[in-house]
Amino acid sequence: MTIRMLGLCGLLAATASAEVVDRIVATVGRKVITASTVRHQIRVAALLDGAPVAETYEAFAAMRDRLVDRLLILEEMRASRYPIPESSEVQPAVEREIQDAGGPARWAELLGHYRLTEEQVRLSLRHQAAVLRFTLNRFRPAVQVDPAQIRAYYDQRLPAQPKPPLEEVRDQIETVLRAEQINVLLSKWLAEVRQNTHIETYEELQP
Repeated sequence: MTIRMLGLCGLLAATASAEVVDRIVATVGRKVITASTVRHQIRVAALLDGAPVAETYEAFAAMRDRLVDRLLILEEMRASRYPIPESSEVQPAVEREIQDAGGPARWAELLGHYRLTEEQVRLSLRHQAAVLRFTLNRFRPAVQVDPAQIRAYYDQRLPAQPKPPLEEVRDQIETVLRAEQINVLLSKWLAEVRQNTHIETYEELQP
């Protein structure tokens, strides 16, 4: 699960019980994830990505699994008393979304199209910011990028032709390499936490 992936899962299904009309699609310890929450998260991700709503079995299952990971991370944040950003802290992000949409009127149309409210999107962005900040603070100190790695990336992975001078792109390459290493550490951590957590997923999925 990458940071980017993490950036796509705003609201978290962390309720202790499901409504009678809803279906439980996963349990993580004593927490549950419901079908309606998965569908809601798919709509949030589609809105933030400016993409159509994915209504396939594969998309539903993938989002369910992402929410399992998100729940594990937020539970670690709760245990560590790691604060969730206040609503005011993500206001600039909300304003960027409105601007990118084409203004308040178009934004309201998009919210209606995706069947979302601005407060739902705002909460999603709060969770996104919290998890990203937690992930960076937790794993970034363990990441080291040396000049040889930067040179190897420049020689082997930079596609631009002709390539700019190395010094012009050194900082960008280092940022990419740090993010890649953080993603690896995050994936390993999630795998370990999954092994120590009682998790059940149910295959009776319907998009």
